[in-house]
Amino acid sequence: MKDEIIQEIWKAKDSISAKHGHDVKRLVEHLRAKEKASGARVVDLHARQHTESRTR
Repeated sequence: MKDEIIQEIWKAKDSISAKHGHDVKRLVEHLRAKEKASGARVVDLHARQHTESRTR
């Protein structure tokens, strides 16, 4: 059984990756530029690190 939602996510991921030549550095630059333009943090690893340190 195929999961249609997962298939759609993979298709979007592959499309975005292709637009950046499947180059991780170019993709990260693009995402950081989008984050800066939006004014919102897309990923906040500080919150995750704080939560992980509590569980140890």
